[in-house]
Amino acid sequence: MPPLPKNDNPIDITQIAQALGISKTTVSRAISGNGRISAATRQRVLDYVKEHNYTPSMMARGLVKRCSYNISLVISTQFSDFELPFLRKVMRSVYQVAGDSDYDVLLTLVGENETRPVERLLDNRKIDGLILTRTLERDPLIPLLKARKVPFVAIGQPEDDQVLSVDHDQVGGCREMTSLLLMKGMKHIALLGGSMLYTVNQSRLEGFRQAYVKMGQKIDESLLFLELESDDLRMEAVQQAVERGADCILCMDERLAQLTLNMLKQLNLRVPQDIRLASLYDNENLVNTVPPISAVQFNADILGLKATQQLLCALQGQPVETRMELGLPGKPAGIDADVKSERTPRGVRFFCLTHQTVYIFRKMYKMGQNKTKSPELQIQAIRDLIGFIEEP
Repeated sequence: MPPLPKNDNPIDITQIAQALGISKTTVSRAISGNGRISAATRQRVLDYVKEHNYTPSMMARGLVKRCSYNISLVISTQFSDFELPFLRKVMRSVYQVAGDSDYDVLLTLVGENETRPVERLLDNRKIDGLILTRTLERDPLIPLLKARKVPFVAIGQPEDDQVLSVDHDQVGGCREMTSLLLMKGMKHIALLGGSMLYTVNQSRLEGFRQAYVKMGQKIDESLLFLELESDDLRMEAVQQAVERGADCILCMDERLAQLTLNMLKQLNLRVPQDIRLASLYDNENLVNTVPPISAVQFNADILGLKATQQLLCALQGQPVETRMELGLPGKPAGIDADVKSERTPRGVRFFCLTHQTVYIFRKMYKMGQNKTKSPELQIQAIRDLIGFIEEP
């Protein structure tokens, strides 16, 4: 039987079977490599499909391999407006990596204590795996997914250390930013944050506390404002922080930092002349604020990329690192995490340091003053150096 004419139109299994005078079942077995057919027949089919550039449809491949070639990207309904640059960057990376492996991505919105949207996907066999863009304390999705034996990866630090996850060193980054502020002489730092149900906020609070322990100072508990889940609560917290004598306001995320900056302007307070302002998470919007806000910078694109790579490896049965932590610069796993400086037309005004720079300053001091081991004198030397660098 003469072959089908070559053209750009796709061919299907029925056309191949007709052209070769065999059944569709035989064609399917030859292409999939499953089932009992002769080596000659299999080779004949493979030669034909190669000649005609045949590519099995995703549906056909899915039926053979019993998979959907879909993954779900789970997003909290709290962030369903997609205004956060973090989510947009994660989504972009997930879509790119998944698409390169012929997977499609389904967005799934869930409430903090909700599971039904995910259960519906699983019941209807619409997905092969999931990426959770948030991790919660007592997250109801995790036991569900483990019970259903569905591969999934969490972005963040889930309570269950056996769950596949990827995150930056949130504790370390927040510890370094807070330590820097303390070394610059901040005595009354107000910390503003959202729901402590989210493990990322728990990690940032832990980094804040560790910095105070590291510097041998005591936290003013009256300046801790947490569970700020509405703009009214956030603005009230800023007002109270100012009234209680805060010389610096440290925000757990960039949205809160922007709102705080606007509130301080309404109060006729200048940043950084009257009060310092910093954020434990950065985005491109903070870069363009006037004045600029110092912030810890993490790479959301890398988080999305690594999470998707982890999930694809798990789907293919390949070994996967259970807890992947992307550290700060200078650490072996560091990827694009740093502390951004406040910038002015005259140059660097707020010289922000990573932990390596602080270490270098300590070494410089010890080299010049090796007769003393006093931590207080070392810290003062670092402050002097910072002050020297800040001079216009």
